[in-house]
Amino acid sequence: MNEERNSAIGQELQQARLDKGLSLDDIQQSTKIQKRYLAAIESGQFDQLPGAFYERAFVRQYATAVGLDAVAFMQKYENEDTETVAPDLSAARVDADNVTRAGMHQTEETVADKTRSMMPKIIIGVVIVAIIAIIWVVVSSFAGSAKQESKNQSTVSVTTSQVASKKASSKKSATSTTASSESKSSSASSSSKASSKSSSEKKTAKADKVDLGQGTVSGTTVTYNSVKAPNKTMKMQLKAENGSSWMQVSDAAGTVLWNGTVADGKTQEVDIPTTATGVSVSIGNALATKVSLNNKAVDLQSSNASVWHLGMTFTR
Repeated sequence: MNEERNSAIGQELQQARLDKGLSLDDIQQSTKIQKRYLAAIESGQFDQLPGAFYERAFVRQYATAVGLDAVAFMQKYENEDTETVAPDLSAARVDADNVTRAGMHQTEETVADKTRSMMPKIIIGVVIVAIIAIIWVVVSSFAGSAKQESKNQSTVSVTTSQVASKKASSKKSATSTTASSESKSSSASSSSKASSKSSSEKKTAKADKVDLGQGTVSGTTVTYNSVKAPNKTMKMQLKAENGSSWMQVSDAAGTVLWNGTVADGKTQEVDIPTTATGVSVSIGNALATKVSLNNKAVDLQSSNASVWHLGMTFTR
């Protein structure tokens, strides 16, 4: 149907409906055609209908619903044969909203069709059963092998245990002899290590030893010009006895290494760096002071003088 005919059909059907005093809901109820399709027919928008076949079917039903002669009405617009029969909508599907959806009817499946549709499922089921059977056979086989292997291992274990027991008895006496020998060897090794350690300690002590040489007194100063010192940092001990004493220690370059007062009965240690070629010590109370270098006592030779000076030159 062309657009002009569609528009004319829609207008005539709409006018007939209005003349009858019916609404689109009334027409939908009587024809079971959706209201949106009825509205499309009235507006001539047949392209919104399911198809050309149902355009004619819906128009005939609409014409019948508004009291028109459907055959004459269709002949008027299409010159169709009066024997044209509207599609049988009795087989059309009716949804839950009681509205016919034309063209949605499906032919009932035959037994052969159902069998063909079920065949893939049957095949899949058979395959699954076969796989399960294969898995069961494999698992059973492995279980039997594992059981037999466990039994064999148990027998071997018992035999091995017996052999091991006999060997242990035969080796017991040999082990005792070996242990005694090892004990003696260990004792000798320990003695050797102790001797080596003692020798190492003696060498270390010798390396740290200081040889002051002979001191020379001039005025209020005693000088040790050739002190044999280890090539490492030394420690000078300044101890105050029978009273406190003020002291200052400087290196040969004049850098003060330490100064302060040492309280009675206390000892102050001063680090003499490896770079120092000598030191000078000023003492405020020489009668109450004792000086040592790396625990080697230094004779101040102060002759009862209170203020005293000590000078040292190192040979490393």
